[in-house]
Amino acid sequence: MHPKVYEAAKSGDFDSFETIISGNGEDIFHQTTPKENNILHVAAQYKQVNFIEGLLHWDTPLHLAAKVGSYRAVRAFIDLAKSLHWVVKNGQVNACKELLRKQNLHKDTALHHAIRGGHHWIVKLMIKEDSQLCGFTNAADESPLYIAANRGLSCTTKLILGTFSLSSSHKGPKGLTALHAGISLSLTVWEKIMEKRPEAIREEDDMGWRPLHYVTYFGKVEAVQLLLQHDNSATYDLDKEGQSALHIAAFRGHINVIDELITSFPDACDIINNKGQMALHVAIMGGQVSVVKYILGMPNQEDLINEQDTDGNTALHLAALHKENDIIDILARDKRVDRLAKNKDHLTALDIFSAHEEIGFGARNVSYLLEGSHGISGFQAWFIEHGKKRLEKHFVQGQPSLSTIIGNNIANRDNFDLSKKSIVDVQLLVAALIATVSFTAAVAMPGGYNNDGPNRGMAILAGRADFQAFVLCNSVAFLLSVLAIILHCQSCAFSYRQEPKYIPTVGGCIEVAIAAMGLAYIFGMFTVLTRPPGSTAERVAPYIAYGFLSTLCFIYEFTDPEAHLWLLGSSPRGGYIRKFLTVIFGWAGSANQ
Repeated sequence: MHPKVYEAAKSGDFDSFETIISGNGEDIFHQTTPKENNILHVAAQYKQVNFIEGLLHWDTPLHLAAKVGSYRAVRAFIDLAKSLHWVVKNGQVNACKELLRKQNLHKDTALHHAIRGGHHWIVKLMIKEDSQLCGFTNAADESPLYIAANRGLSCTTKLILGTFSLSSSHKGPKGLTALHAGISLSLTVWEKIMEKRPEAIREEDDMGWRPLHYVTYFGKVEAVQLLLQHDNSATYDLDKEGQSALHIAAFRGHINVIDELITSFPDACDIINNKGQMALHVAIMGGQVSVVKYILGMPNQEDLINEQDTDGNTALHLAALHKENDIIDILARDKRVDRLAKNKDHLTALDIFSAHEEIGFGARNVSYLLEGSHGISGFQAWFIEHGKKRLEKHFVQGQPSLSTIIGNNIANRDNFDLSKKSIVDVQLLVAALIATVSFTAAVAMPGGYNNDGPNRGMAILAGRADFQAFVLCNSVAFLLSVLAIILHCQSCAFSYRQEPKYIPTVGGCIEVAIAAMGLAYIFGMFTVLTRPPGSTAERVAPYIAYGFLSTLCFIYEFTDPEAHLWLLGSSPRGGYIRKFLTVIFGWAGSANQ
């Protein structure tokens, strides 16, 4: 006997024994000790009652042989049972059928184990001996046919269907049937199931899903066609949440299934769920851009595009609610879409999207596309949050006394706006770093200094234009960074109220200083790595670098929908340029997502 088998029986470790069985196969049950004792003798010798119950009352030897796929052992048990004649009160009983129908603690027969293991020939042997085994379900409500279909065992499924009778079961747990579970089976097997159990087409599981719901979820268009041939009313069947097969296909993005359903039943587009939502609404919640394009491209859908659900939300509202920027882009560009439509909270799509406070090229593009579509409720919300506080301060509270003003000033000094304080700290840190770097670059000039002659102590490359450009840019970076530090230090020394006032000015100085420092680096490298006069490409390179760097400094303006692009001004021409650049950067951002 194998040492591990002996130790498992001796210690009563039934879990280890099952692991050994799954790895060694059929010879486990034939092993004996030198005294010709089998595994049951060993367990009985050491009084391992639970182990013996596991062998005899949970899984019979036939169960174990079927589980590990031992055809010879199963054949031997069946032949042995045929040779026996059991007598009970009601007369003589077929010992072979009694053995095959024996159930373990989980009400599994040996046939259940054989199907789970994919042991087709053992299944065939058992069904041949007793075809009524197909009617036995276990404690989990799993029938043999359901297990075979759920595991995609087409050959075994067809074998069971070949001996199927009225007493046979196709049921599974939670209201499922073999037709629900057999998504991966071939169409011929599906047809066989529907032939044997035609009522399975209309049976629903605990979620209210019928087989058509499942095949649309997984995008099985051929199975959809087959089901519709047998029952064309299945298209209108709704689950417990009111979702039809079209809703599920739209949510999953299966355009081929949607096309099949709508082609067969054009009025299926009018089906709504319990929330009053159609396929277009559900496709947006699933983020299915291709489905939205498909539905918008369908003819005669003008009345459905602006349809509202039970909350009053249109397709555009839902796209804004779920932050589907690409879908908003598609809907907002469609002239049939009502951008000013309001839901039951009197909010437009722009009101909903603005509440997300999104930033990025996509958000900027959405803000541009929905520009001017704020509802009055959105304005009310803004006024309550921002404007009303100011009005109450000036008109509602009345004229404060001198002591109140003094007290407030002291409190304000102690409770300075932390967000602005953090901005000031960051600006001071950046300005100090720029000043340090630019000062160091000024001391260590590119090319070094003359050590002798009349120009002793002067920069060697002082006569070159690119060197002079380096000095100019480096000086601008140094002076602006120092100016930024002086402004903050001065405001901090004289009045805490002046400190936030200089934040925009200091921010502008730092932006220009960073750009100048970057250009100083470019010109410095150009100075030491090229020889005058240089090629055209070499002379143009710094200017290209300057343009690229300037673009990077300016491009961030397009990532915030609320940003004011002051560089373009407020003139109509500046507005056109702003919209054009927003669209360009919005498309670029969408392409990178």
